[in-house]
Amino acid sequence: MQIRWTKLPFTAHNEAEYRKGLNDWLGHVFYDLLPEHGFEVREEQIYTAFRIARALTEGATLLAEAGPGTGKTFAYLLPAVCHARMRGAPVVVASASGVLKAQLTGPDGDIHTLSRLLGLDIDVRVAGDPADYICELKVETADLSVDREPEGWHELVDWARRTATGARSEVPGVDDELWELVGWDPSLSCDTCPRRGHCLMMAARRHHREAADLVVCDHRLFAQDLLTRNDLLEGGLVPVLPAYSAVIFDEGHYLPETWQRLQGWSLSADRLRRTLGRLEAWQAREQMAWRLEAALRAAENFMRGMDAHTRPGEGKRDVDRSDLLLKAAARLDRALDDLQTELVTEEAMSEGQTAETELNAYQARIDEIRAALRLFRQPASVVWREGDELWVVPQRPKPLFGGQHLKPGTPVVFSSATLEPAYQARVLGLTKFDQMQVGVPFDLGRQALVYLPAGGAGAGEGTAGEEALIDEAVRVLHATDGRALILLRSLAEVGRWRRALTARNLPWPVLYEGEGDRGAQLARFRTEVHSVLVGASFWEGVDVPGESLSCVIIPHLPFPEHDPLIRERRAQAQAAGDDPFRAVDLPEMLIKLKQGVGRLIRTAADRGVIALLDRSHAGTDWEEAVEAACPEDARRVSDLAAVRAFLAGGEA
Repeated sequence: MQIRWTKLPFTAHNEAEYRKGLNDWLGHVFYDLLPEHGFEVREEQIYTAFRIARALTEGATLLAEAGPGTGKTFAYLLPAVCHARMRGAPVVVASASGVLKAQLTGPDGDIHTLSRLLGLDIDVRVAGDPADYICELKVETADLSVDREPEGWHELVDWARRTATGARSEVPGVDDELWELVGWDPSLSCDTCPRRGHCLMMAARRHHREAADLVVCDHRLFAQDLLTRNDLLEGGLVPVLPAYSAVIFDEGHYLPETWQRLQGWSLSADRLRRTLGRLEAWQAREQMAWRLEAALRAAENFMRGMDAHTRPGEGKRDVDRSDLLLKAAARLDRALDDLQTELVTEEAMSEGQTAETELNAYQARIDEIRAALRLFRQPASVVWREGDELWVVPQRPKPLFGGQHLKPGTPVVFSSATLEPAYQARVLGLTKFDQMQVGVPFDLGRQALVYLPAGGAGAGEGTAGEEALIDEAVRVLHATDGRALILLRSLAEVGRWRRALTARNLPWPVLYEGEGDRGAQLARFRTEVHSVLVGASFWEGVDVPGESLSCVIIPHLPFPEHDPLIRERRAQAQAAGDDPFRAVDLPEMLIKLKQGVGRLIRTAADRGVIALLDRSHAGTDWEEAVEAACPEDARRVSDLAAVRAFLAGGEA
């Protein structure tokens, strides 16, 4: 434990002095110091910071929903640094994506900005996935590890032998299959490695474990650490993350799915074939060769059956677990069991040699495949295909809190602009928690307008209804002169809209998701003021201040579709006597709707229109919830002339 309380930005000798000093200092920072550097005073941000500070001090669990533009990162970073120094252990900040990690820790990111402006000298370290570092033992024997040199192989090995960090981020263009030949593998036994404790991966781990203030990682790595921490400690091994004094989940609404996925398994045809295919090159006994051949046949049979029983679609595709497919899974499991028996004999014959370590790694990989197959055959599991990968996860994941995982008394903050606290608490199994919700720090009554078309309350389903929605969207685009983001529910829907809008010969550049790099499309959308961006994954992560994004068009309320995890939550809600629509579908839709609405107003100077074309909520008893997701103080209009006048700067 590192005693850092002497580095607090205020004087405190005991708990009472710390609480008072923290509150006084936060007020001074937000009301006096940051405004001197051009930052706005945002009461929503300040309130959020005080609530987070209290949760950290009291060891509470806080679900903090703060609207876009609040400045959530400053609001949690400042209390977190003080908490780490007072408790003598870092705070873990777990983000939902690499983009968010970069926004936090980059040279111009929020952490370095606060450290520089306030003279805090924040010690922050980034914890990366161990699998994103090279295995130096693999690199040493790289010339012997492939029968046929894949494209880019020589360049990768040359880099791996020269790199000072071994981090995959230095070679972002390397694909998964190529990286697997040199990357650290969780199935490798580091206990018997001659470099144990002295490799680049362990050096990276030591670096982030020595953080005094903050450790930044992603949700996946935190969940992985939590699930393996006790087993590693009992085995005398060091967990991925250091002991920490608190956890903050940025974009916390993503955590439940990540937590559930990490308790299951994924299996791809390519990985299965590569694992067994490399054993083919092994100079093994005849008996093992026969077992391997049987396993390869069973694997091909299972994957053919998987393809035949996977329903068409996009995203998470359903898999029909027929008796035929379950029998194929059982045959593959038995064939792998027989193969492992022969591998045990091979290991005994290779004892003390380098080959023994490699055979141990193959055993571990086959163990993972067999675990996936066993869970696949259990009724109490959820199964789907995502791309080439088969995912199988338990219906009811282990609880995040209590037991062997997050201990009671550990301060935990879930931060997001779209959290729906009551729903998240139910999904995570929280029974005791605090919650707070604040809106955006902008004058939405002045800056935003909500357009609700008159003359219909349908969602525009079916071909005729879809055409009517597209016609309505085109009318809105003419009123806004382009400058719009159209948010759809799927890439298939984007394709249908692309064909329909192309036929209408719109006078503005129209960018469709899937027709180019996402980043390049966003850059073009920002610079070409009158362009239109159409997509299904732009509901969040789009920050386009200014005139280029003057309108967000939402043709359909974004209720969840064809998601096996959501379907399982519905079933569990129904079994508990709850209405699945209200318990699951409605809060999931509201989270996404708020994300989409939040794309519009990003600064105090922005001005724009939310065009909600779907009126299916009109007259329902959940109409108020949908209305609340739109800017509360913004005027509602059903006349496009009012939209034109508003964007022109006049009165609607």
